[in-house]
Amino acid sequence: MNKFEILSEALDFIEENLTSEITPEMCADRCRYSLSNLQKMFRCTFHIGIGDYISRRRLTNAARELIETDCTVLDIALKYGYNSHEVFTRAFIRLWNVSPAKFRRERKFSGIFPKLTKPRTVTDERGNIIMTSGKRFDVSHLYDFIKERCGKYTICFDMVELMYINNTYGHPAGDIAIAECLRRIDEAAGEDMLLIRIGGDEFALITNFADIEQAKAAAEKILALNGNTVTSGDSVFPVSMRVGYALIPEKGNIRYNELFDSFIIAGRAAET
Repeated sequence: MNKFEILSEALDFIEENLTSEITPEMCADRCRYSLSNLQKMFRCTFHIGIGDYISRRRLTNAARELIETDCTVLDIALKYGYNSHEVFTRAFIRLWNVSPAKFRRERKFSGIFPKLTKPRTVTDERGNIIMTSGKRFDVSHLYDFIKERCGKYTICFDMVELMYINNTYGHPAGDIAIAECLRRIDEAAGEDMLLIRIGGDEFALITNFADIEQAKAAAEKILALNGNTVTSGDSVFPVSMRVGYALIPEKGNIRYNELFDSFIIAGRAAET
């Protein structure tokens, strides 16, 4: 298998076994590839280790079950490989910055770490595959919902200085900053809106607003929290976002990749 196929195989294998025993070594065995080389390739492409990715995917699915089911916290913890309520709670707080019980009472959004997509590729003039790096999330299951919102605005958010936070305070602090951005958007979102994470520090709130001024008014409530601080360990630092707007077209075919790329561009070309 080429490198593209190896990473695709690893992502699929992880997704199939989130509620089973799974380790980086098992991924390497499934891909028939050395563990050290798979770890290096995975981190180089997705900027995260295999073990961390497995943990984040499990905690993301666990969060969804907290919201959508009546299963106890312990049952969910055991399902995703945590041997006690306490161990699960500590891991959950590290990612979400809130306890599972409080999350179940107060939150609606659970997709903090969707499945990573298979790496995008280009080919050279000889038809050889050239793998491109970059972290992208799979939100294709939302495509039909988005098509129903043709002519409505999506509010696109881009977190400010995530790289600086990661480099200065560590990646756990970056995770907490991402969770805080999602909390702010989630709490301000109406019942008829849908929040998705479309990139490492990029989020989209799909509204039912046909009027850009309504979208801007909703966004301003969230941006009013810019500069408020969060805590990671002994560090306290501010979290802020920029915002942009993307109109879901009313006519013509909507191409999945182009649509989500437009969301990302709108967020990055955002207003402060």
